[in-house]
Amino acid sequence: MKRYLPFLFICLMSCEQAFMKPTPAATPKAVFDQVWNFVNEKFSFFEYKNIDWDISYKTYSAKVNDSMTEEELFKVCYDMLYELKDEHTNLKSRFNVSHSPEVFLDYPTNFFGDLLNRNYFKGRLQPIDDAFYFYDFGDVVYFLYPSFSDNISDYALDYVIDKAKDKKGIIIDVRDNGGGAIGNIDILTSRFINEETSMGIERHKSGKGKNDFKEEKVSVSPSTSTKKYLGKPIVILTSRGCYSATNRFAAYMKGLPNVTLVGGVTGGGGGLPTATELSNGWILRVSGSQFIDRRGDNIENGVQPDVKIDILQADIDKGKDTILEKALSLIRK
Repeated sequence: MKRYLPFLFICLMSCEQAFMKPTPAATPKAVFDQVWNFVNEKFSFFEYKNIDWDISYKTYSAKVNDSMTEEELFKVCYDMLYELKDEHTNLKSRFNVSHSPEVFLDYPTNFFGDLLNRNYFKGRLQPIDDAFYFYDFGDVVYFLYPSFSDNISDYALDYVIDKAKDKKGIIIDVRDNGGGAIGNIDILTSRFINEETSMGIERHKSGKGKNDFKEEKVSVSPSTSTKKYLGKPIVILTSRGCYSATNRFAAYMKGLPNVTLVGGVTGGGGGLPTATELSNGWILRVSGSQFIDRRGDNIENGVQPDVKIDILQADIDKGKDTILEKALSLIRK
């Protein structure tokens, strides 16, 4: 009986190997193909941005060989991904992260924190529960939300709404807020609506075809809190630095009866990212969805403000924030 055990062991091992997936190769050519293929299958904006990804493969695959270094390979992949013009598409290694900053370039700088502190707040901007920064202009309440990565507590929202209930209006400053947790958008928006409100449609990439999408309706329900801010003017300050979750917040709020967006066009980033780990350990993420707002606009390239205005150099020289001054005048008129 013992003489059959080696044969049985070999058979079992062979059967197990037959069901195991082969480990993907980590050669430069294999890694390059993984990058291209994942983008080809998951990226959602080829048609919207008029990108021919097949041409990109021909152009950049010719620069790849299996004797190149990791850094040389990373540069080729970086350059190829740059063609997507998408800041939600990033390749991350232990020594570098790819970006597409041109989505923010050639736009004016519309937020100067030092100018605000020196000439308006004078060091008296109140931090509220690690999320907001609050200031009372006497007749108008202002709060700054620097990042949607910062969790919004009921206490912070209750505090601001309590302070604003007898004022003329609220200013919400999200300039240069680069985004964060999408759940915080609903939490914030829900305090400014009194009924379930349609926000638009999420189009998720659902197949290998460039136009394979599954659509999902998106709505926000009003907060169950008794403390909501309804009816009185709300002005949201925007800049090109409003990206990702902040871009979506602007789209949610735009068009509500008492809301006005003032400042610059937001930075875009309408797609939710999806990610994978490559065989060499690098992490790749791409925009895997699209968001179409309730007006039918794709917000990938940004949300237009209701009142488009930039900070003027003449005002900077006088210590004035042109955008904030416009918001105050709209509420006080």
